[in-house]
Amino acid sequence: MKKLMYIELGVLALLLVVAVVVCFTLAKPVLTPDTSISTTNETEVSTTETTVFVPVWNTYPASRQLLAQQYFVYDCKANTFLVSSGTENERIYPASITKLFTAYVAMQYVDPETEITAGDELDLVAWGSSVAKIKKGDTLTAGQLVEAMILPSGNDAAYMLACEAGRVIKDDPDLSPSAAVQAFMTQMNTKAKEAGMTGTNFVNPDGIHDSQHYTTFADLVILGKLSMQNATIMEHAVTPNKLVELHGETIEWKNTNQLVNPAMPYYCPYAVGLKTGQTPSAGSCLLSAFRMDDKELLIGVFGCPEEEDRFDDTLQLFNQIVLE
Repeated sequence: MKKLMYIELGVLALLLVVAVVVCFTLAKPVLTPDTSISTTNETEVSTTETTVFVPVWNTYPASRQLLAQQYFVYDCKANTFLVSSGTENERIYPASITKLFTAYVAMQYVDPETEITAGDELDLVAWGSSVAKIKKGDTLTAGQLVEAMILPSGNDAAYMLACEAGRVIKDDPDLSPSAAVQAFMTQMNTKAKEAGMTGTNFVNPDGIHDSQHYTTFADLVILGKLSMQNATIMEHAVTPNKLVELHGETIEWKNTNQLVNPAMPYYCPYAVGLKTGQTPSAGSCLLSAFRMDDKELLIGVFGCPEEEDRFDDTLQLFNQIVLE
């Protein structure tokens, strides 16, 4: 009798264990593949979930006040001003930003490989202005002169190229430097009007201040677009520096636009040019171009108190468009 009871208890215990195992198994969730999500490896999933866009260029608090007296942001894809301190026809002084159009027009008459020897046209360069340290007798190609105009903002290079182009325009290789430069300036203004720059007048090829040397926001947009379409200009506009041999010396040309130099504190990987400018009357200026994903922007700042202010203001305006 006792033996039978022990057998029954053992069976009941076994049944109880089986019941617990079955219940635990039924309680577990059944995993099935989610066909609505494309398959990918764990690395890709982890990267997708953790990637956060962090700017690698300078950013500024929203409370910072722009120091430029005049400024704009233009969307080249939408063909519209996104930000502007005034009207698009407001007159401004472009300073050395002028050199972009000098280069653009001159290259319509002079091949980039043409060799040009510096002469008396260097006497026309204003004392104390920015130069590429070219001396009479130095020989450079027209393409090198464009580089010298954009990187160190060489007024000497601007007069050399304008003089050469003026002689081609007049078909007179013996034309005096002053007459050749004047012929070039006449053609430069004609080309500006043909391009739609109706609010612009150029007096000299380098942008030295003159009350009759001026442009507008609208015309600078045209100039910026023309520059971005010119391979020679854009090649040099993103060059941080260059070593050249002149009159037996090795000279470094440094790009005055710190936005395109990875070694400088204002470097921005989306900046693709264009040109700085500075005179006592115009202040510190910068016309810059940016390409980022589907955006193409032109940003102009003018009348900044200090050189660094033009980079701070430009990046602040860029951040305002792409980060907010």
